[in-house]
This record gives sequence, C-alpha cells and structure tokens, in this order.
Amino acid sequence: MSVVSYSFFAFLAIAVLLYYIVPKKLQWVILLGASIYFYAMAGIQFLAVVLLTAVVVYFLAMLMQKNIDKQAQMVQGMDRKAARAVKNDMKAKRKKILVLALVIVIGVLFVFKASGFCIKNINRLLGMASMAEIPDWNLIAPLGISFYSFMMISYLIDVYNDKAKAQKSFLKYLTYVLYFPHVTQGPIAKYDEVAPQIFSGHRFSYDTVTQGLWLMMWGYFKKLVIADRLSSFVTAVFNHSGDYQGTIFIFAGVMYSIQIYCDFSGCMDIVRGASECFDIRLGENFERPYFSQTLPEFWRRWHISLGAFFREYVFYPVSTSKLFLKLNTFGRKYLGNDWGRNVASCLPILCVWFLTGFWHGANWNYIFWGLFHGVLICLSTMFEQPIEHLTVKLNIKRDCISWNIFRMLRTFFLCVIGRIIFMGHGVRAAARMLYSSVAHADVFYNVETIGLTHNEWLIVIASCIVLLLVSVAQEMRMQAGNNETIRQWLARQNLWLRWVVLLGGMLAILVYGVYGSGVGAAFIYEQF
Repeated sequence: MSVVSYSFFAFLAIAVLLYYIVPKKLQWVILLGASIYFYAMAGIQFLAVVLLTAVVVYFLAMLMQKNIDKQAQMVQGMDRKAARAVKNDMKAKRKKILVLALVIVIGVLFVFKASGFCIKNINRLLGMASMAEIPDWNLIAPLGISFYSFMMISYLIDVYNDKAKAQKSFLKYLTYVLYFPHVTQGPIAKYDEVAPQIFSGHRFSYDTVTQGLWLMMWGYFKKLVIADRLSSFVTAVFNHSGDYQGTIFIFAGVMYSIQIYCDFSGCMDIVRGASECFDIRLGENFERPYFSQTLPEFWRRWHISLGAFFREYVFYPVSTSKLFLKLNTFGRKYLGNDWGRNVASCLPILCVWFLTGFWHGANWNYIFWGLFHGVLICLSTMFEQPIEHLTVKLNIKRDCISWNIFRMLRTFFLCVIGRIIFMGHGVRAAARMLYSSVAHADVFYNVETIGLTHNEWLIVIASCIVLLLVSVAQEMRMQAGNNETIRQWLARQNLWLRWVVLLGGMLAILVYGVYGSGVGAAFIYEQF
C-alpha cells in the first residue's frame, strides 16, 4: 500500500478514528493491528520474516535484561573491586548473547540484500577458473528490511549497554518494530525515542491532526509534483547513458539531486505527518541539506537518522576500539600528533562510508559512491587547518554571503558527482559519464526532447522556486534562533491566509501531480 495512494488515505482515516475512539490504554493495539495490516499488504511471506526475526531479538534482549537485573542484585553491598569483577563477568556473558543476536539480524539482512551480489562476484571468479557456477538465489528482500533491521540492532545494543530496558511484552515490542509510518523508509527510530510515545495514551487534538495533515500535504507536493515529474527525465538519461555524452550528465545529476531530495524528504514528511495524527513525533530526517557548506555538514542534514545510527553504533565503537587506539598511538609516534591523529580518525570514517554504500545496495557503484564521500570527508578533515590558513593569507572574507554561497555550490557540485556514481549502471558506466562530462563539455542537448515537455519543465521550475522560497524562509528562521516551523507560523495567521495556502497546495497537487504506475510511482528509497 503506497503512502501516495487513495487507499492509504482511507486506511489512515480509519486508523486515526479507531485510535481516538478506544480507551487510551488500548491505543497501541490499534497501532499494532494497523501496522500488521499495512505490512501484510506487501506480502504475507515478508511479514513472516519480520515476525521470526522479531521473536529472536525479543527473547535474546530479554536474556540480556535478566543478566543486567541479576548483576544489579549481585553487586549490592559489594566493595568497588568485587563489584567491578562481577560486572566484567556478567558483561562478558551478556556480550555473547549480543553477538549471537547481531549475527542473526545482520545475517538475515545480508542474505536478502547481499547474497546475490556475493554469488555474482564469486561466479565471475569461478568462470575465470572454468569451474561450475553457484545458482543465484533470486531472493526478494522484505519491505523495509534495511530500516527495521537497524532499529533492531540499536535496540539490542541499547539493552546491552543498559541504555534501554527490554520490553517485556512481545506485542508491544512488535508494535515498535512494525509501526507503519516508519517501517518502510524510516526514519530509523531508537526504541527509547518512540516507544514511550506509542505506549502512552493520547487525547484527540484538532490542532495536532491539522499540523500532521499540513506536513503530509507538503510531502505530497514534493513527491508528486516535483520528484515524480523529474523521474521521467532522470530515468531517460541514466538508463540510456550510452546514447548521450557531455554536460547532459551533469544536468541530469543536478535534476536527480533535486528528485531524490523531494522523493525521500517528501516521504518523510508524509509519514511524519501521518504519525503526528496519532500525536507521535518521529525525528526530523532532513534539515535543508543543500544549504550545507561542507560535506560533513551535508551528511549531518541528510538522512539524519541513518547518520546518527552509524555514528553511534559504528564510528564511535570502532574509533575507540583497542585496535584503533593502538593505530592512533602508532600514527602519532611516526607521523606526528596532527597527521597521526588524522590518519587514525580517517580509518573509522572509511569503514562507516563503506558500510553506508553497502547498506544502500550490494552493488559496486554504491560502494564506490560511499568511498567517494568517505575519502572527501577524510580530506576535508586532514586539510581543514591548511585551507583555513590559505584563506587568511589570500585575505578571503569568510563572513560574507558570497563566500557562503560559493561553499554551498561547491558542496552541492561534489554531491552531484556522487549522484552520477550512484546512478551509474556499474562502475564503468559511472566513470564513462564523468569522463564524458569533461571530455565532451561542448556537446549539448535540447532537454525538452528527453522525457519532459516544455510545459512540464515550466512546472518543475515554478515548483522548485516554491521549494526554494520555503526552504530559505525556514533556514533564515533557524539561523536567527527561531525554531518555529513554517506550518506552525501558518497556524498563527488569519483564517483566510491558511485557506488560500491549503486550497492552493491541494489544487497544485491534484492538477500538477504525476499519478499512475509510471517510473516515478514508487519511492526511490524503498529499494534500499
């Protein structure tokens, strides 16, 4: 059931109605039933995979919680040295449970997401050695497996570290995992952020539901009017890249950057708005990333929940591990404090970005895309001080708007290069597009003959101007220290203005939205 379908509207309306009719202590049951129904619409067999994985995670998390509770009882009245010995012993036992749980969750994710990639590459080697090839499994990944698997991993690690208490009720834990607004594309919500909201009662509030619907409308505008319209042009270029050459790939990369932002952030607005109708707030996943002046800032604003997951559960554990602490010491000894520290910090960054690329898909172009960003972020870290000294020597004013705009455009252009790598049908195709963009920069095409008509390009331009104006207004408010959103500001305005914006937005979506089963119907991040 797509969140841009009419059936989703009917489903959401019924779920919200039942949610506020039943007693508060049973509201989470409505969410569980709605979530199971929503997920089952994608296939009962996929629901079985989620349920089996959730059962394993639930019982192993309960075992870790019993370990923690027993540890708390054992250390009572002990001196510090004895208590430390008990804690170390109990933590070692708990760690074995955690490792088993992570192996199962990551193993299931790997089988569905990466087994085909591994078999394909193994068969290449076997073919070179004239040996029999391994049959491809041709597995279809369950809906949202990358997202709910990461939520399970964060839950397990938080229980292991005693940052969250294991949920005693399996059905309540399943409600957190399958909560339908975030199960398909995120945001990746930590248990202690969402669970208290899901399991506490909520009273109906007209303002709360209205605010949620406002956010949903903005998401539909970005998805249906901009992203799905641009999909025709972007798909025509990248799916037939051999038919083109020159700057068309840079232009397609720019359009794809706009498309994927409107597609993914639009989905986030829709699901976050739907969640707000239940008075449950999901975390913000995008904060106007194209206003970023550096790549690290960009990735703090883009897919925020994924970045936070990798930072907390991969980067910090890896960078503070015994191996990397030894590397840090070794690097400082032979390379000096500055370069030694940089080299040691860059290795965990590269690990994170390798996994980020692999998470998006088991394909070499995704992996190279991840490493491309990882290398650039490492270089920006290593040369931050030299570049700062250079700007001072060149007497460049860094507090003026022209410098800020230059840095934004520079960061955006680097992201566009990454998008071309990302969209290439193989590393060779991506390399050819990048090479052609430079070597044949004098070749131009009439874009009105590729996927979109003249009038459709006018709609894209007008819609992007609206998107830019709203984003600039919100960014300026944030820079001024005002965290009030545009929809909160609209809620304080006169009734006539609210209705003008509401009717104008609905009319734009209905008239200019792209509907049907075309190339832009599905959300881009559903495949990840």
